[in-house]
Amino acid sequence: MTLDLLFARRWPKSSLTKDVARIDVASYCQAYQCLKEEAPKRPTGRPYLGGRSGYPTTEGKTNRREEHFAIAMVNAQEGWDLPDGTRFELLDYQVPLKATRADREIGKIDMFGLTEHGRAVLVELKVIGHSGGPSDPPPVALLEGLRYAAIVEANLPRIAKEMRGTFGREMVLERPDIVVLGEADWWSRWLTSDRAFKSVLEEKSQEISNVLGLSIIFASLPNAKVQYGQRSRAPRLIGLSQIEYQNSLPKSALQKSSEMGAEPKKHEALLQGVWWNYANSFSKGDLDGQSAPGRPPVVSVSKPYLNLMLPSDERMASEIESEIAATDRHRHFRSFRSSQAMAQSVFGAFKAAGQLELLSQIPAQCGRSAFGNVSQETALSMEVDVQTLNEPRPTQLDVCLERDDYRVAVECKFSESEFGICSRVKPQKSETPLCDGTYTRQQNRQTRCALTEVGVSYWDYIPDLFDWSDKQDLSPCPLLPTYQIVRNVLAAVTNIDGNVDPSNGHAVFVYDGRNPRYKVGGAADVQIRQAASACRVPGLIRRVTWQEIVRICLDSESLIWLAEVMEEKHGIFP
Repeated sequence: MTLDLLFARRWPKSSLTKDVARIDVASYCQAYQCLKEEAPKRPTGRPYLGGRSGYPTTEGKTNRREEHFAIAMVNAQEGWDLPDGTRFELLDYQVPLKATRADREIGKIDMFGLTEHGRAVLVELKVIGHSGGPSDPPPVALLEGLRYAAIVEANLPRIAKEMRGTFGREMVLERPDIVVLGEADWWSRWLTSDRAFKSVLEEKSQEISNVLGLSIIFASLPNAKVQYGQRSRAPRLIGLSQIEYQNSLPKSALQKSSEMGAEPKKHEALLQGVWWNYANSFSKGDLDGQSAPGRPPVVSVSKPYLNLMLPSDERMASEIESEIAATDRHRHFRSFRSSQAMAQSVFGAFKAAGQLELLSQIPAQCGRSAFGNVSQETALSMEVDVQTLNEPRPTQLDVCLERDDYRVAVECKFSESEFGICSRVKPQKSETPLCDGTYTRQQNRQTRCALTEVGVSYWDYIPDLFDWSDKQDLSPCPLLPTYQIVRNVLAAVTNIDGNVDPSNGHAVFVYDGRNPRYKVGGAADVQIRQAASACRVPGLIRRVTWQEIVRICLDSESLIWLAEVMEEKHGIFP
């Protein structure tokens, strides 16, 4: 009988407040412990996480509106704030918990998230049904969350392992947080009938939270709508800008550090320390001999190759060194900060070692393969000019992977503080026409975009891939902060005939996982999420850390040296 408490579904509206008030907290907590001990465990080969495509299994306006809503929220790749400001991300949806057919009462977790501190967040989503019905009452949602939390806790080590392998994320082995997330209309239908119900529900939830040591959070989605998806079109969120909270703070959340603003300085100090320690092994004349506070080591003009990470194998070293022509080196190639030198060293090593297939095993943070299906037939090139966007100065892809008709455009970052923004708004630029940062007709232009005015075709393709119309004024221009990200996406999926086919490529962005600007809420993170949330194609924008790439090197005898030198020179290790 104790265990059955967590599966109760009969909560008559006429006595809802009284029934919740009669909840025996001790009995419900005992039921939680019992379920944790008896929790189903999925067999090997039937994972909890991953495998969802970002598209629904049903089409049109169906009674599975909740599923479309959950898919849309995960596809948005937004960073959300918990009540105390701790950030979390939604990574997966419809997460299965059943082990056998007999587990009929065990449902699926609507959405599975992770806080910035690595704690699991289980979201039980409640929306108004397509027919207009109010769906289950809040106590049912609460009990569903408790059931899921007990089963997840019982399987934490395995789920954490899947989190690492599927999403490249670290999950702490602690009880998850529960978020009961409902549409504002859903909440209003249950709360307006009895004003005392809300306070009674929160009081009992807080008592359960205190006993179990987990957080139970009630949240609302104001003004949110979902655009139904199809098997070939992903569901989209409309009008959702935030999640509103009404009750207690999550017990698990760490308070925001007063030193958050100092994180970039700490990261810089860490890099400087590692760099100069590595540079101490150089011979006299290997560096340019200049020094200044905050200046990284810079190799001699006559020895730029010294900034590459090379193996002792002469053949491999020669192939890596020749991967980028001297004329294509960036201005700061000789600096230890150079992301180009790092990209040449790392991707050149995979190619020279004949190990490009290993790139297929590296997980992107969205749960897909970061680099897609890479095989022996895949061609890897660096500093590749893009010829499909009609640019006066063609975009150069840091790394390009091509197989058959599929292209992966790779943008590599290291110590950079942000992704590149549109140059036309920079006052120091002498080109005309310039732009004031809005997508409007300015300076007697015929078009809204200064780049379109000179023939660049970005906006010919953007409406096919993003929720940005080229037929109306936009202020600010959404391309301003997302310029480099969107440009790489277009380079990946636009062919020489001027057609866009998102099934023929994707863009991946590589960065240092320690860099605070790329962590949740950082400046670069905000940029890429802004692009990803507007992107209509799940998986078209992917991101991965250098740390994950180094991890896969440990599985190859011919690349172990790269993992070692990445740690020695840059402090980057799995």
